[in-house]
Order: sequence, then C-alpha cells, then structure tokens
Amino acid sequence: MILYALGIVLILFFIALEFTVAKKVYGIIFSYKKMISNLSIGVAERVCNLWIGGVFYFVFKYIHTHYALFSIEPAWYHWVLLLLLTDLVWYWYHRLGHEINILWAFHIVHHQSEDFNYTTSTRITIFQAMVRNVFWCVLPLLGFPADMVIIILVIHGAYSFFTHTELIGKLGWIEKILITPSHHRVHHASNTEYLDKNYGDVFVFWDKLFGTFKEEEHRPVYGITKPLKTHSFLWQHFHYLIEIAYRVRQTQGVTNKLKIIFGRPDTMMGDEREIVEAIWLNQVEPIPFIERRTGRYKRYINIQFAGLLLGLLLLILCFDQFSVSTNFFISSVMILTLINCCALLEQKKWIFFVEYIRILVILEFIALQYNDSPQFLLCNAGVLVFTMLYNTLRKLYLKLVY
Repeated sequence: MILYALGIVLILFFIALEFTVAKKVYGIIFSYKKMISNLSIGVAERVCNLWIGGVFYFVFKYIHTHYALFSIEPAWYHWVLLLLLTDLVWYWYHRLGHEINILWAFHIVHHQSEDFNYTTSTRITIFQAMVRNVFWCVLPLLGFPADMVIIILVIHGAYSFFTHTELIGKLGWIEKILITPSHHRVHHASNTEYLDKNYGDVFVFWDKLFGTFKEEEHRPVYGITKPLKTHSFLWQHFHYLIEIAYRVRQTQGVTNKLKIIFGRPDTMMGDEREIVEAIWLNQVEPIPFIERRTGRYKRYINIQFAGLLLGLLLLILCFDQFSVSTNFFISSVMILTLINCCALLEQKKWIFFVEYIRILVILEFIALQYNDSPQFLLCNAGVLVFTMLYNTLRKLYLKLVY
C-alpha cells in the first residue's frame, strides 16, 4: 500500500510539472474544468480499485494454482516474454474496446477529454479496469505466477501514463519500437483519418502487424466525434450505456438488439446522444453564470479536491487497518464529493442536494460510532434540524458558492 500511495504522489508530481512547463515554456494553459473532470474520474477509479484490486490478485493466483497450462519460473527471459504477452493482450483488449459497443461504453470515458495531457491518462473507469483484468486472466492461465503478472501490470500501466502529453515531440528511432506520445496522440484524435489507430500501449509492432498503425502527420483534434456538453461526473460514466439502452429499446427483435449491444459502435443510428441528452440533461437548468463570482466555486472545488487527495492517501495507507464500514464510509463520501465538484463546474441547481446527502452520511456515520449515547442523539438532532432548514440553507449555499 505504501508503494501504491507513492505512485499517486508521483502522478500528482508529474501532472504539476507538466502544467508548469506547459505554462511557462510553451505558453499553454490547460483548461481548469477539463483537468478537474479528468482527475475526478481518476480519483474515483483509484478508490474503487482498492476494493477490487486485491480480488483480482487472488483470481490470478487461483487460476495459476488450479488451471495453469505451463509451469513458468521467474527467469529474466520469462519476464521479457510476460511483458510482450501483456502488451499483446492489451492490444486486443484495447482494440475490442473500440469495436464492440458494450466495451466501448466502458472505454469511451477515457477518450472524452478534448485536452491531451497527463490528467487525461487518469480517465479510467472502474468498469474499464474490471474488463481489462478479465482479459489479463489469460496470463496466469498460461502459467505466469500472480506476483509476476501484477509487477508487469504496474510497469505496463506506468509507461502508458507518460504517453499522454503534447509536450514531447517525435522521438526518432524510438518510434520504430515503442509507443510514443506522438503515436498515442493519434489514438486519442477524433480526426477521421486517425480513428481506430494505434492501439498498442508499450510496443508499436502490434499495430504494424495487425494493420492499425498511423503516423502523426498533423496536429490531432482530441475527444470523441460527438463531444459531450457536460462535465457531469455521472453523465460521463453512463451516457453511452444510456444511449445503448435507448437504441435497444427502439430496436425490434432479440437478434437485432444483441447486434446493438455486441456490434460495432457504427451500428448505432447516430441520433442517440441528442435524444438522451434532451431527456436527461435539459430538464435541469443551470444557475445563471456570473463571471465575477467564478472564483468562489473554484476555491470551493480546490478545497474539496485537496481534501479528496489527502483522503485518498489516507484510505490507501490505512485500508487494511480500517474496518469495512469505515472504508465504505470514506469511499462513499469521496464519491459524493467527486459528484459535487463536477456539478459545481456545471453550476447545477441540484448541487445542494448532494451536499445534503453528504452531510447526512457523515452525521449518521458519527452517530453509529456512539450508539446509545448523547453523541448519537446530538448527531440525529443535527440531521433533523438540517432537514427542516433545507430550503433556507440551500438558498444561502447557492449564494455563497456562486
């Protein structure tokens, strides 16, 4: 867990370094809203990964113990072979994530950002993490011990973080062997000529072997072909699943419905985004934007995000020491805070309801720690008073924040 926490600190360090160099050397200013949106998804994945990461380690170990096809020892050449096979499995997981609708619903979140920097690399949903772990089960099945698999996955993931940047140009002969930022910029582009190219994560030869390689010839336009109109934490995660559900409902016949779910993204009609946004998003009007007050909500987001990052490090370091209920409480408050931060970016009127739920969760958790005591009664009295003053506090909150 200490190494995991150190990894988070290093990620934040390189994000800050890239931001500083981009601003001072290149005069590039990263979008505040897009950075918060990217990091929110990244923090959520790290929180959820604490719950499922250990599970997959035991899954890998169980498969290796009971079903391994070969007995592979940790010799140096087996480490090299494992790295190559890991990247090959990644290539096909990644490619299928673009070619199968239901898998694209999990992976699309990573491509939504219209900026391309180190914060973009953090846009990994818990759904995507689970799916790729299922693909990686083939490695212990072949005979690689779980410990070897985990170590290589960490190295593999660390490398891909550094390919998400515009500050590094082409790297000469290295580009003939490794996936570089130039190659990966092509992959994140929405330009027609760049679509569905460069799926590799570490090595470039898989794309060349399977015919999906494309050189960077001009500056890409990043994001998905139909950009989202919101930074909503929940909408970014679930919009494409809702679009698939809508199209399935409008389609006749079980076979045709399955083609929508498991077919290519181009089996969709193309109008799903506008329809579901009209149904789900346009019902909630944002608060009128007042330019002179923008500093207020940004300061509030910054304070919350500082607390989030400290909470994440605390959760990582103490996950094994805390009780299940405490870990669940901290995780729940962090997810509610992420929803809060992204809703603040949207200036939605319902934002106070998230604050209300968060305060209720905190007060009830404290109350449960002091069952049958004055503190228990005090916390529940606080819940009652807060509920009775809901409308008054809501007006005050909106005025203070916006």
